Amino acid sequence: MTEQLLQTALDEIQAGHPVMLVSVVRSTGSTPRAAGALMLAGANGLLCGTVGGGLLEHRCLEIAAAQPAVPHRETFVLDNRQAGSLGMVCGGTSEMLFTPLDDPAPLEAALDALRAPAPAWLCLPLDGTAPLLSLDTNLPAQPSVVRRQGQEVLAVRMADQGRVFVLGGGHVSLDLAALLHRLDFRHIVVDDRAAFCSPDRFPYAEHTLVAPFGALSEVLAGELTPTAADAFCIMTRGHEGDTDAVRFALGTPATYIGVMGSRRKREAMFARLAEDGFADARCRVVTPIGLPIGAQTPAEIAVSVAAQLITWRAEKQAVSGASEIF
Repeated sequence: MTEQLLQTALDEIQAGHPVMLVSVVRSTGSTPRAAGALMLAGANGLLCGTVGGGLLEHRCLEIAAAQPAVPHRETFVLDNRQAGSLGMVCGGTSEMLFTPLDDPAPLEAALDALRAPAPAWLCLPLDGTAPLLSLDTNLPAQPSVVRRQGQEVLAVRMADQGRVFVLGGGHVSLDLAALLHRLDFRHIVVDDRAAFCSPDRFPYAEHTLVAPFGALSEVLAGELTPTAADAFCIMTRGHEGDTDAVRFALGTPATYIGVMGSRRKREAMFARLAEDGFADARCRVVTPIGLPIGAQTPAEIAVSVAAQLITWRAEKQAVSGASEIF
């Protein structure tokens, strides 16, 4: 369950706009998305998420727009010919659930649960009535239809996907932050220059913090204390800033620490860290940051970093048993 989808739904409800949650309940054969995929539809079409794109998604958006307050299910049974007419390569079956959302309470509860350390499940009744929240750890890790409170529900586990601490507010960080928002990564930006770290420059960041990189322990404290669910993308404007940032990151349980820089810069940084007693730096720090796609421009480097973060997130989900169903 993505924070972006929940927050978008909540914003639409509070603005008085009709909103429909479209879910894949079950799927068989070759279909665009598996059970648990979610899409949020409004009066003017797609708001957030996807159930696979193509004409199948278009049909669902048409249904949601025509009957925005009517809960129901609809099964698309596709043979090869029908699949082609819906923009799909092969045939299969997709059972779709249409849930009108008009009560902010379960969405607010789901947002709170998403950010909490304990696992929680969003349960969507198959009759299309209001979602329920469950903390029952006996529920399955993967999206599944189960019985709860005397009715069948689609139970979708929610897990905090963690935060990305972007240390440095330069050109690559600017492009990276835009991608992080699109990919539903919560992110916090820190720089020691106010002009490079403001809500105007990073409108989707949860926080923009101006502080020396040697004082990160003072600003990344309390609720902002990094956890094992979090990642660091270190791309300050200089060697000193990078080294200070890496020192701080290595003192946290963060499971991804990436640093932008050349091989020469990397070796100098590791040498200093070894002198400071960080014997595990080479094992924990990814540098150069990003997947090796031949990136040159700030935008290309941002894409390579975002791709590496997607891999990191997927590996976390595989370990926890949770799934990203956006």
